[in-house]
Amino acid sequence: MKLITHYVFSAGLLTLSLTLVRNPFPESLFLALLMSVAGNLIIDGLGHEERRGYVRRTPLTHTIPRSIFWGALPGAAIIILLYYLSGRVMELIYVEVMMGSLLMGPSHMILDIFTERGVFVKRRGRWVRLALAHFSYNDVLINGVAMIMGLLMIFTAYTI
Repeated sequence: MKLITHYVFSAGLLTLSLTLVRNPFPESLFLALLMSVAGNLIIDGLGHEERRGYVRRTPLTHTIPRSIFWGALPGAAIIILLYYLSGRVMELIYVEVMMGSLLMGPSHMILDIFTERGVFVKRRGRWVRLALAHFSYNDVLINGVAMIMGLLMIFTAYTI
């Protein structure tokens, strides 16, 4: 999927999940946007390489377990920043931010598993690709559907 699609879908999922744990909507949306942009940039920035003029995914970030780690980095950075800015421990927001950031990586994988190149899984000690639908990464309809789903999750979070 396109990077903007990842941003919108992940922001929607994170906003909804943060709001469901009793976080105010504006704060949830701000944190979700921050984690979505940073997490998706990390996952695609580190997990894509160019070979013979083509950009391809690598197992460095495009596996479920590794995406959780890379997606959680922005949340950890936000927690450290909040701690140093506030000078006190805010356990509730820390738990919420970490919960949201642990969803960031898998939300990226949810979209990529439907593209033609899919994500990586380990089979018999080797990384192999798993793709469910084989859509092109730049398919306008599929990217549009994913973005609408992200916006609907943001709207749902707003109305809660």
